[in-house]
Amino acid sequence: MNAPMEVRAVGGREPDGDEALVRELATRFLLWDTFVAGESRVSLHPLVLSLELHRKAVRAAERVTRAIREVGLRAHGDRAESELYGFHSDVVRLARASHDAGDSASLVRVDLLLDASQHWRACEINADCPGGHNEALALPRLCRRDGFPPGMDPTHVVGALASRLRALARRRDGSDGVVAMIFATAYAEDLQVCALVKQAVEALGPRAVLAPPTAPKLQDGRLWVGSNAIDALYRFFPTEYMEEQANVGAIEEAVARGTVRTLSSFSHMYSQSKLSLARAWALRGCLDEETREAVEATIPETFDAAEVGEKTLLRDQSAWVVKRALGRVGDEVFVGTVVEPDEWEAAVKEVMRRSRGGERWIAQRFVPQSRVRTPWGEMLATLGAYVLDGRFVGYFARVTPVSHVSHDALCVPVFVEAA
Repeated sequence: MNAPMEVRAVGGREPDGDEALVRELATRFLLWDTFVAGESRVSLHPLVLSLELHRKAVRAAERVTRAIREVGLRAHGDRAESELYGFHSDVVRLARASHDAGDSASLVRVDLLLDASQHWRACEINADCPGGHNEALALPRLCRRDGFPPGMDPTHVVGALASRLRALARRRDGSDGVVAMIFATAYAEDLQVCALVKQAVEALGPRAVLAPPTAPKLQDGRLWVGSNAIDALYRFFPTEYMEEQANVGAIEEAVARGTVRTLSSFSHMYSQSKLSLARAWALRGCLDEETREAVEATIPETFDAAEVGEKTLLRDQSAWVVKRALGRVGDEVFVGTVVEPDEWEAAVKEVMRRSRGGERWIAQRFVPQSRVRTPWGEMLATLGAYVLDGRFVGYFARVTPVSHVSHDALCVPVFVEAA
């Protein structure tokens, strides 16, 4: 009998040792970083979910997205709540401009862990600029071509994102506008995402231009990139990295005027901060019943690390995961069950020191995960569920031998068992 979730071996090619496949990934899907430290970080062996487990994952991702959005809205309406996040004034300005202008489009990726009782728990939410688009598009298609038997491919995030950007850029006369793709131009992995989305957008009709975050300028109330008046801004660049950028005021004004729409909206920065998970737990008594139930059922207990304190974290090492509120790609995440006691002590002391200096860190209860069968032995799976404007649009899955996912995790396609 098949397990509710497992990685199954398929008889097709794999990137490791197949130069033709590596070239195809690079040229057709613009996936250029297929290896880390000489090891392949992508595979065509699919993670297969039962239909029931898939439905539970979709519900969990959509519920927690709504719940954290509600928590973030409180920060927009309460200065004291906003200040808890410790954002730079430029980040607050951009978030406020989007919120006040009704600029609310969102692409979120919720990272789900399957616990020992077969319930999905949301350990993180990326609400600002989630990645993984190239893998999410390429791996299911190549897996199916190379012989995976019929099943449902639930992932259509790239197409859905392109359609949403086209809608955001549409002009008042009904014509297609211009979409600017903003990214850190020094990083090829950022370019590969934006180049792929650019292709998908232009296949629908609008023009898309690639640009660094410093490129947009204000002219007559509109944003321009070179000679192009911009109607929508797709940003694959973290909002907090825009602090003290010379054109923040220009972007703020254009968003406030409604002459440009953004995705993801700057208004979702409160949801992006992992502190929002701690605030969800702290505020749950003030939330409506549906939201409170979503928090308690889906999010592991999460607190401000400074409030938990050094003594408790050191004493109960195996019970905790400590994370920087604005950390990304698995950086500055410390899992108590993974590190040695001396490393844990050093990490906790450093976290407390930086917390006293004003950085925000969270402490989250460790989630014992269900191990899944794979062709490489039993592993742990992190199921990233994409949610576009509140609706599920696909998966980005990674498997690892330990409870810590970073850029070197193995990415696999996701399919749902045929009913």
